[in-house]
Amino acid sequence: MSQTTITILVGCIGLLFALVGGKLTIGALNFRKRARRTHGQVVGLRPRRSGQGVTYHPIVRFVTASGIPVEAETPSSGNPPPARPGQQVAVLYDPDAPTRIRLDTATGDGFLFSLIFLGIGIVLLVFAVVTALTR
Repeated sequence: MSQTTITILVGCIGLLFALVGGKLTIGALNFRKRARRTHGQVVGLRPRRSGQGVTYHPIVRFVTASGIPVEAETPSSGNPPPARPGQQVAVLYDPDAPTRIRLDTATGDGFLFSLIFLGIGIVLLVFAVVTALTR
């Protein structure tokens, strides 16, 4: 494969990462902007099988600001899980759709992941542009 082809490929991958990371970052910021904060308790774990094995999504029970009890599954998962049954957790929830929740942590709301994705995309894109311009 020629150096030009590799540069173009790296640039395309960088652009894709930057676009996806930007969309995820905007989505995380918009969610955080409209979300309400509360505290809840992890009442269970839902296992999910993936290519890497089993990950666990915490199921959280909390009460909204208007007094409605809610039980919802977080989109964040892991093995070990990000929170365990019985644990008190800070929760962000969408007041228009209270079952749409995120753990109020650096990694639980998706913002850090989206910034990493965006950063990788920008680095790859800049690398490809600088490589192309210095030839």
